[in-house]
Amino acid sequence: MSPSEPELDLSQCDREPIHLLGGIQPHGVLLAFRGPERTLAVVSANTQELLGRPPEALLGLPLAQVLPPDMLLQLDAASAQGFARVELQGRAFRALLHASDGLTVLELEPAESEPHAEEHALEWVGRLVSPLPGARGTQALLQAAAEAVRALTGFDRVMVYRFDADWHGEVLAESRREGVDGFLGLHFPASDIPAQARALYTRNPLRLIADARAAPVPLVPFMLPELRRPLDLSGAALRSVSPVHLEYLRNMGVVASFSLSLLQEGALWGLIACHHHAPLHVSHERRRACEVLTRLLTLQLAAEERAAEATEHTRRSALLGRLATQLEQRSSLAEALPRHAVLVLELTGATGAALLLGEQPLLVGTTPPAAEVEALATWLAAQPFETVFQTERLGALFPPLAPRADVAAGLLAVRLEPAAPRFALWFRPELPRTVTWGGDPQKPVSAEPAGARLHPRASFHAWEETVRGASRPWARADLEAAEDFRGALVGVVLRQAEELTRLTRALARSNAELDAFAYTVAHDLKEPLRGIQVYADILQEEHGGALGEEGQRELEFLKWLAQRSGAQLEALFEYSRLGRLELSWGLEDMQRLVEEVLGMLTARLAEGRVEVRIPRRLPQVHCDGVRIRQVWANLLSNAAKYQQGEERWIEVGFHGPGEPRPEAASRYEAPYVFHVRDPGIGIPEQFHEAIFELFRRLHPERAYGGGTGAGLAIARRLVRLHGGELWVDSAPGKGSTFYFTLGRRAG
Repeated sequence: MSPSEPELDLSQCDREPIHLLGGIQPHGVLLAFRGPERTLAVVSANTQELLGRPPEALLGLPLAQVLPPDMLLQLDAASAQGFARVELQGRAFRALLHASDGLTVLELEPAESEPHAEEHALEWVGRLVSPLPGARGTQALLQAAAEAVRALTGFDRVMVYRFDADWHGEVLAESRREGVDGFLGLHFPASDIPAQARALYTRNPLRLIADARAAPVPLVPFMLPELRRPLDLSGAALRSVSPVHLEYLRNMGVVASFSLSLLQEGALWGLIACHHHAPLHVSHERRRACEVLTRLLTLQLAAEERAAEATEHTRRSALLGRLATQLEQRSSLAEALPRHAVLVLELTGATGAALLLGEQPLLVGTTPPAAEVEALATWLAAQPFETVFQTERLGALFPPLAPRADVAAGLLAVRLEPAAPRFALWFRPELPRTVTWGGDPQKPVSAEPAGARLHPRASFHAWEETVRGASRPWARADLEAAEDFRGALVGVVLRQAEELTRLTRALARSNAELDAFAYTVAHDLKEPLRGIQVYADILQEEHGGALGEEGQRELEFLKWLAQRSGAQLEALFEYSRLGRLELSWGLEDMQRLVEEVLGMLTARLAEGRVEVRIPRRLPQVHCDGVRIRQVWANLLSNAAKYQQGEERWIEVGFHGPGEPRPEAASRYEAPYVFHVRDPGIGIPEQFHEAIFELFRRLHPERAYGGGTGAGLAIARRLVRLHGGELWVDSAPGKGSTFYFTLGRRAG
C-alpha cells in the first residue's frame, strides 16, 4: 500500500450487520405481527403487488383484516412446524413462520410453479440420499452429495466447501455444467465468509438468493421504534443480501445462489454452495429435501471421522502402552526417554520432543538447544491454557524461536504442573507448501466519498502462494495422544516416587540399625581399652626396669594404640549419636561462636604463629549453636593444623543474601555461605570427597598433630542436619577453602 492509499480496516466485513439490512428479496412478501391480536408491526413495501394493499394501510391492523379466515386457520395449524401451503387471491404461497425481536414473522413465497411439490418431497429426498450409502471415503461421499444436489436443483455449479481451523476454506468436491468454470481444489480466504455470515449459516442452515440483480424491497417501518434498528432477519428465508456479497457474486458471474450449511455437533464444518448464471428460484420443498440430505451427509461424515479416529486412537494407545511399559522398567526418565525416542516422537507425529521436570531438559530427536527450550517453557508457564497448547506457527507467537522454523515451527505442549515451567513438548519443522487460492486473497481498496471501503476480488483465477514458517497442523489425535502421555508420565513418576519412598524408608531403617550398632560397639569397647591403658601404666611403673629399652618402646606403642583406638571409638560414638540428635534451634551469633572457638585454640594458634582474619562481622543465623560451634571448631583447628611456609593465616568470612557467591554455591538456595580459608598444604581434587568419609586420612597418623579422621565427617553431617551443605575447594600448595551453607531450617 502506498502512502497515498487510504488506511484499511480489515475487520470491516466482520462488522457489517448483514442480519439488519432492513429489506427482503422481491420474490416474496413479509408480514410481522405482535400479541394475541396479531397486530401488524412491520410489513414489506411490496404488499400492494402481492396482497393488493399498500404497506401504510396494513400497519396497525389485525392480521385477520388482512388475510382470509381459511388462511388464518391454515397458519394456526402450521404454526407448530413453521410452514404451510396456503391460497391467497387465487395464488399458491408457501407460508413460513418464525419469531424475532418479540414479533411473529410470516413470509409468503409464491408456490405455483410446483403444485404437487409436497407429494414429490419424499421422492426427492430418496433421490438425494440414494447415492450416499454406495460412496466409499470422504471424497466420494462429498462428490456424490454435490452431484445429487445439482440434479435436484438445476444449478450450474455445486461445490462442497470445508472450513479450516483459521476459517479459510477449500473446495473438496464439485459438480458443474459443461462450460462453467470450476473451483475444485481452490482455497478461499476467511474474509470471503466473515464471522457474522458464518454465525448466520450456523443459525439458519438454508440460504437462497434467487436473483442477485433484483433490487431489495425495504421494510416498513425501516427501524423498530423500541429497538432503534431494523427487524432482525437472521431466521428469514427472504432476507436481503449484503451489498458486498452482491458485488462478490457479480464478480464471479453468479446471478442465483443457494447454500446449505454442514453442521457437526452444532459447529459449522462446511457448506454446499450452489451457483447459477441466471435467476433461479428453488421451491421450499426442494430446499427442505436438500436440508435432509445435509443432515444425513454430516451424520455419515461424522461416522467416517469417528471410525478413522478410533483406528488412529487404537494405534496410538498401543504405542503409549509400549512406551509406558519401557519407562516403568527403567530406573529414571533421563535414561528411558533417549532409549525410546522413536516411540515418544511417533506418538504425536513429531520430529523432536523435550521433557521439563524442573531440572535440565531431557531432549530427544531434533529440538532447539536446551537454553532456548527452557526459555520457551518459562513463556508457556505464563500462557492462559489449562492442559494442552498447540500451534503450527510458533515463531509468530514466540519470536525468539522464529529463526528455528526448520526445527520448531510447530509446537504441541502439555502442562505437567500449574503455573510452573514443567511441560512435555513436541516439535515439528516448517512444511513449505503451495496454496492455490481462488484469486488474490488480499481484497483491494478503493477511495470513495465516504472513505475507504473493502471490495471483493474481481478475479477468481487460480493464484498461488507459498506458505512458509508453518508446520503440518496438529490433529485432534495428536492432542489426545499428548494428554494420554501426560497421564502415563504422571503414573510412572508416581510409581517411581513410591519406590523411592520405600527405598528411603528401608535405608533409614538400615541407617538407624547401623547407628545403634555403632553406638553399642563404641560404648562396649571403650571399657576394655581403658583397662589396657591402666594395666600398661601399672606394668610400666612396677616392672619397667625389667623390660629393657626394647620392652619400654613396645609398651609405649601399646599405650599409644589404646589411646588412638579409644579416640576413634569416641568419634564413632559421637558420629552414631548424630542419627538420633534433636537440634535445638535458635538465633545464634556466628561472630560469638567463632570467637569462642578461637579462644579454645589460642595456644595452638600462637604456637604455629597463625593470624586469624575476619574482614567483617559475621551475621546471626537460625541454627543449633552447640552443633555449629562443633563445625567451626573442626574447620578452624584443621586450618591451623595444616599450615606451611612463612605465611600463616586463617580467613573467616561469608557471602550474604543477594551478594555474589562462589560458583559451586549457586546450586544451593541458603541465604548464607560461610567459609574458612587457609594458605596451607592443600588437597588434590580427587580427594575432595574422600576427606569427608569417616576415619579417612590423607597423611601419616602422627603427621600434623595426629587426629582420628572423623572430624570432617561429623562436621558435614551436622551441617546437613541443618539443611545445608559442606564442601571444599582446594589444590596442592594453594591452600584450602571450606564452605558451608546455613539459613534454611531443615524440614
